[in-house]
Amino acid sequence: MSAASEPTGGARLPDARPSSVRTSWSSRFASQRVKAATAWIVVPVAVALLSWQTLPLEPQPGVDNSWGAALHMALHDGVTFGNHLIFTYGPLGFLSVPTLWYSHTGAIAFFYAVLVRLALAGALFAGARRSYGAVAGAAVALLVASASGSALETVPFLVFGVWAVDRLSDSSRILIAMAAAGAVAGFELLNKTSTGIELVALALVMACTARGRRSVQLAVTVAAMVVAVLIGWSATGQGLGTLPAFAHSTEQIISGYAAGMGGGALIDGWPVVAACAAFVFGLVGALQMTANGESRRRWGIVALWITFFYFEFKEGFVRHDAGHNQIFFDSMLGGFLAFRWGPERRLAALGATAALCLFSVVAAGSAFSHVLDFPGDASSAVKQIEQVSERSKRDAIMAQGRALIEHSYPIDQQTLNLVRGKTTHVAPYQVAVAWAYDLAWHPLPVFQSYTAYTTSLDQDNADALNSAYAPQRILRNLEGPIDGRVLSFDEPLTTRTMLCRYRPLRATSSWQVLALGPNRCAAPVLLRTVHANWNQVVAVPAPPNDDTVVFVRISGVAVAGFERLTALLFRPAQRVVVLNGAAHRLVEETASDGLLLRAPARVDYAAPFNLAPNSTTIAVEKVGALPLPGAPITYSFYSQSVSLGAS
Repeated sequence: MSAASEPTGGARLPDARPSSVRTSWSSRFASQRVKAATAWIVVPVAVALLSWQTLPLEPQPGVDNSWGAALHMALHDGVTFGNHLIFTYGPLGFLSVPTLWYSHTGAIAFFYAVLVRLALAGALFAGARRSYGAVAGAAVALLVASASGSALETVPFLVFGVWAVDRLSDSSRILIAMAAAGAVAGFELLNKTSTGIELVALALVMACTARGRRSVQLAVTVAAMVVAVLIGWSATGQGLGTLPAFAHSTEQIISGYAAGMGGGALIDGWPVVAACAAFVFGLVGALQMTANGESRRRWGIVALWITFFYFEFKEGFVRHDAGHNQIFFDSMLGGFLAFRWGPERRLAALGATAALCLFSVVAAGSAFSHVLDFPGDASSAVKQIEQVSERSKRDAIMAQGRALIEHSYPIDQQTLNLVRGKTTHVAPYQVAVAWAYDLAWHPLPVFQSYTAYTTSLDQDNADALNSAYAPQRILRNLEGPIDGRVLSFDEPLTTRTMLCRYRPLRATSSWQVLALGPNRCAAPVLLRTVHANWNQVVAVPAPPNDDTVVFVRISGVAVAGFERLTALLFRPAQRVVVLNGAAHRLVEETASDGLLLRAPARVDYAAPFNLAPNSTTIAVEKVGALPLPGAPITYSFYSQSVSLGAS
């Protein structure tokens, strides 16, 4: 239209099209919007239902179930994190445990799991649709979701990140995406800490590589993280003053995990080959979809995949067992759909997807007939939703779980009478009995002993036992150590503090009750120091008298030098302590805290609840690595007198 023909005064020319044409166009546009909205609701819901993995609603006994119980109990009982509770999960960690330990927290966790599964289904559909179209994309998403045995927050986050870096160009939409990513990452920091750190890293990569001003995008991302953390922290009843303690304990939990908990089969055989293949599949996917375009976009998407793979590899292989193996391959399978494939490469992409599906199914130990049981999965989903939606059914499931735990860990009435009405810590692992028997649970900060794998964490527990807020009772169960450890070596300083401050009240064949009392131990006295090589057997001095224990501080065995890099990238070599010729896993980070070695029967707790292994020889070996020459290990043996008259 020429300038002369334009209307004056900003008036708009009337639409010359017939009203029937305008109505038809409006109807088609509205219809398309309805169809699109329907697809983005119906497909994810259908995928989530048809690939449903049954959630563990009923409380169960066991070590892993007990830490899940503790996360729910902490929120229910107002036990705060950082100062009174330290674990690999934060105050929102109960959301990752969709079990009905309590009616309200269990229901919230269940519907959070449903939300995560819907997000996963939507992300898988969104990723597959970009490569294969709506119909084929829905089929691929369903297959991938069915092969994935775990619902992972990281997969939707990666799909979202790749899409944001690849497609977004409008500055306002980019900032909204950065705010959303930052908020989700901050929220997850208070759920599962390791997952939260992975999402933080992915969010920062997004902020640095998306189109737009990096400084502004980083500022928005970080601000959203901080706000989400503060809101989540306050909503769960945590005091703002305990945030620094939470940050410090989180750093200790993360930094010590590889050395303290790493293990399992060495990375050989099919899992490591499959992991390398998965990395290559994703790298090729990132490179081919960014072959034409700006370098910032290309390297941003490549960086997202490398970051994602690094954290998932650590999750799957540092503590390498069947469960972690499955999590790794599930994440690789879902994450691969983040990449868009052109028509000429779709067949190759489908081949890689099929290979990753096979890896996931093999890792889970499932048969394809079980994986593709769509009617059974949908029926299970409907049943579980009905169970959680009705209060009476939730209560019935909780009652069944309580009865099961009481049956698995029976406690006689006389023992119960000694702990009822008293603040009680349950050691070493079975926290679930405090829930089942309705005890006044008052845990040490690191409430399961095997996770006190740094000196700082061990000190936190020992300080709690020495404080005015120490639990009045400790209920000990005859639980075998994990990973072939010596149970009293899990938290050496805490063990010796317990011996000094708690006296036995009662012991049965399964349970021991300890009561808090005054400190009955004198200051340690150095007996002798021995310098030795790796694998060299050293004699343990005998106690000077029947009222004295002997412990050792071992230095020179902790991760140091170049091994720190291997610990960062994977995990360090395991240490083994050999006592009287028998090998046990040694947590090197706490070996200098004072391992109780010998204690006369009159000062130790009576067998089988005795703390000291009463070993006359000791040696330390390094598994899977050549020890350096020289005499790097120092054994400092101490004696400590125990007053039997204190009560």
